[in-house]
Amino acid sequence: MFSSPEFLEAIQSFVAVRLETFESKEHEKLIRELMDGRFANTAFCILAPDGEERLTRTGRSPSQILGPDAPNRGRGNSSDEKIVAHMQEIAEGYQQRDSNGAPVLQDFHSFRQALNVAAGDQRLLLYAVTERHHADKLQSRIGSIFSYDKLAGIFHVDQSQGQNDEVWSKNVEGASPSPGYYLIEADEFGQDGKVIASFPLSTEADALEKSLQEANRIYGERVDRKVYSEHVEEGRRKDVFFENEVPYGEDRDGDGEIDHRRGRG
Repeated sequence: MFSSPEFLEAIQSFVAVRLETFESKEHEKLIRELMDGRFANTAFCILAPDGEERLTRTGRSPSQILGPDAPNRGRGNSSDEKIVAHMQEIAEGYQQRDSNGAPVLQDFHSFRQALNVAAGDQRLLLYAVTERHHADKLQSRIGSIFSYDKLAGIFHVDQSQGQNDEVWSKNVEGASPSPGYYLIEADEFGQDGKVIASFPLSTEADALEKSLQEANRIYGERVDRKVYSEHVEEGRRKDVFFENEVPYGEDRDGDGEIDHRRGRG
C-alpha cells in the first residue's frame, strides 16, 4: 500500500519517519519507548506535530491501527481505503505551514542496508557518489528532484559522502568511484545489484526526472511483485542471511532481552 497513489497523496500531510530497527541501538531505543518497553521489527504510530503526543495507539502496522481490523473502525471496501481515510481525518485537525523547501531525504546507515531495503520494497535505488564537502549541496539538489509529484515515494535514495563503501565497490556490477548518480537494481535478496543507468551530477533536474520516470516504468513492467511468504521461504531454501548491526530477534515481553523462540520470552 505504501506505493499506492492514494497513500502517497495522504502522506504529504505528514512527516514520515522510518526507523531502521536492526541497524541502530538508538532506533531500537525509540521503538521500545513507543511500544512501552517491548521491541519488535515493525511498529507504527502517528504523533502530533510536537513529536511527543501520540494520536494513535502503537501497533505493528498501519492496518492494525488504522485499518478495518482496528478497534471501532468498522468495515469498508478495503484496508487501504480505511487507512487513508483515517489519516486524512487526523491531518484535518492540524493547520499545515507553507514550505517551499526540498524534502528531507533518507539517510541509510550504510549502502548495504540501502541495497537490502530497496530489494525488499522492490524499488530502484538512486545512489549519489560525491565528495564529503559537497554532501549538503547535493542533498538539497536531490531533494528538489524528489519533490516532483511523479517521483515522490517511488525510489530509495542513498549518498556516498566520499566514503569507500566495500559493498558498493564489490557487490554492484557497474560500480564506479567517479562522482555521479547511479541507478541500481538490487538482486532478489538485496545482497548484490547492478547499475542500470548513470548520470553526471550536473544533470538538469527536469532531464533526470524524465530518465528516472522512464526507468521506473520499464522496471515496473518487467518485474513481478513478490509474494512475501514465498519470498521468505525461497530465502530460507537458499540460506540467505542479512547480518544486522543489532542482534536479530524481538523482545515481546519487554524484559530487555531478545526472545530467541516464538511466543513470549
